[in-house]
Amino acid sequence: MTGPDGHALHTVVSGDGDHALIGLHGGPGGAGGDYLKPLHRLASPARKVVTFDQLGTGQSDTPPADYAWTLSAAVADLDAVRRACGAERIDLLGHSYGGMLALQYTLDHPDRVGRLVLSNTTASSARITLDAIAQLSTLMPPAKACAAVTADALGEHNSPDYLEAVAKWLGRYGTADEEGLAALTAEALDPGPAGHGLWGDRLWFANGAVRGWDVEPRLGEITAPTLVIHGGSDMSSPESNRVLAHGIRHAEWLTMNNNSHDMFEAHNVATYLGIIREFLNGWEQ
Repeated sequence: MTGPDGHALHTVVSGDGDHALIGLHGGPGGAGGDYLKPLHRLASPARKVVTFDQLGTGQSDTPPADYAWTLSAAVADLDAVRRACGAERIDLLGHSYGGMLALQYTLDHPDRVGRLVLSNTTASSARITLDAIAQLSTLMPPAKACAAVTADALGEHNSPDYLEAVAKWLGRYGTADEEGLAALTAEALDPGPAGHGLWGDRLWFANGAVRGWDVEPRLGEITAPTLVIHGGSDMSSPESNRVLAHGIRHAEWLTMNNNSHDMFEAHNVATYLGIIREFLNGWEQ
């Protein structure tokens, strides 16, 4: 399909019916939404499941170098996907950065969101910095963790302490094999134009379009029934998820202790999908 700026957005649709669940992948930037494929198991004759590669990722177009990356443009792309799938109201599942986009869309278009699933995400870009500092302090000596975070803040990305910290931090993602971790590390260090434009050129400090993004004071405006799911070994802290669950009026909070950041790990994906199915079906009745 084509987004509002004329760029092609690679979209996958399964199922049918009046209900539509749109899954939003993390990033920003990187390889896109291919890892969300298991969500399509939730499709049925009564429910469409839609996933798409956000602009500048996966098989979607990459805009020219002078493109102005903004979260509002990403919201507009998502709304174009909603219209293309023929749904007046949608259910949204946002994972990681996709949860940030889901929150912003819900606040901008409250009448277009039925239910909301937020997985391993946050309502403030600054909390990612705080979570990273807290996590790194448990993964390596505090002095080295401090040196790594300082190196990132200064853009000194060849620092041995920084590179060691990146590997340890990304180990919380859930990728078990060395090849997968190497690919994840390469993507984190260079997330492409979308990542640089939206997040910036620091790993733990947003200095792109989402710098200063904070919707924590507005969470009480969200009336959609919401499920907050947190991996027990995730990069984000329980506090980030507590803020979401306590700030949104109709929110449930569930911790999956056997999961890390990647909620689609093979050993637990069936459980994860079962929880989402039960949540969606319960509110459809």
